Amino acid sequence: MRLRGKVAIITGAGNGIGRATAWLFAQEGARVVVADRDMDAARDCVAAIQAASGVAHAVETDVSQDTSVADLVETTLDLYGAIDILMNNAGVSIGGSVVATEPERWARTLDVNLSSAYRTCRAVIPQMIQQGGGSIINIVSLQGLYGYPHFAAYAASKAGLIGLTRQIAVEYRDQNIRCNAISPGGVIVANKPARTQRLEPQFAHNPSGSPSPTPSADTARRTSPTASRLRQFGRPEDIAYAALFLASDEAAHISGHNLVVDGGESASVSEHA
Repeated sequence: MRLRGKVAIITGAGNGIGRATAWLFAQEGARVVVADRDMDAARDCVAAIQAASGVAHAVETDVSQDTSVADLVETTLDLYGAIDILMNNAGVSIGGSVVATEPERWARTLDVNLSSAYRTCRAVIPQMIQQGGGSIINIVSLQGLYGYPHFAAYAASKAGLIGLTRQIAVEYRDQNIRCNAISPGGVIVANKPARTQRLEPQFAHNPSGSPSPTPSADTARRTSPTASRLRQFGRPEDIAYAALFLASDEAAHISGHNLVVDGGESASVSEHA
């Protein structure tokens, strides 16, 4: 088992990428703390892990609140006595151009997507230093690297998180703390495009609350069962396996890296090539 004996905190672990990663980490021997605002989803995730003989515990967590993050760390240490892995996966995606994004929505997006990682890392890094090291994984997005219409705050938050990833990698390498990011492309969950990552612009709501236009022809093509695997949207487990590698000792010499997991989408100059 690649994570035997390790303790992992995963935020936003009740659904999607977080849930898939929590399940995989537990199967690889980690004791997993499933942190989420949605306790029903978190408990369901824990039940699935326990049914597969894994070890997990749900903790209600609001990553936008300092006290909630502090409680998460304290609970984890009370339960397992260590924190070896932190995966910052919780996030929101609020649509709007720069002009159409009100200050409150701009602040909310940056707080949950970027400042939350600062909060969790600030709370967890001292414990990792005391233990002699650890691995931090930040779930970012292709939108942190490339522009996409009408998602100014989301793109800014994800680009900022890539910068924070590099900063932590540089500042704490002497303490054997690795920090890496994963940038997913489009990810689909249970045959429905996830409301996170690259698909969000097609399913978001505009400031007035009216639904955005229906999914594009490209979305229909990429959800077709006849499309090749690399032409389809990604799956949560694709990101989970990337996170498993970065969390494991196999990645002991990798830090400050942003791993793009997008089926080659960003390798083309044309979005629909």
